[in-house]
Amino acid sequence: MTANLRLLGDRVLERLVPRATAKADVSYYKRCACYTSPAVEVMKLCHVVGGTSGCTGCIYYFLRPC
Repeated sequence: MTANLRLLGDRVLERLVPRATAKADVSYYKRCACYTSPAVEVMKLCHVVGGTSGCTGCIYYFLRPC
């Protein structure tokens, strides 16, 4: 009896709630170059949006050791 109720509940939920899709947008930094004197790390910003990816130029500078 309980199994039948669970099956019925699953069917009702499938009709009421749309299925989830895993399409997350994400941004991250990628290292282009690293210098020791002065301690500078050169990065570019990359994005993944809807399965399409792209990056900016190497225009971000962080003052930190590599």
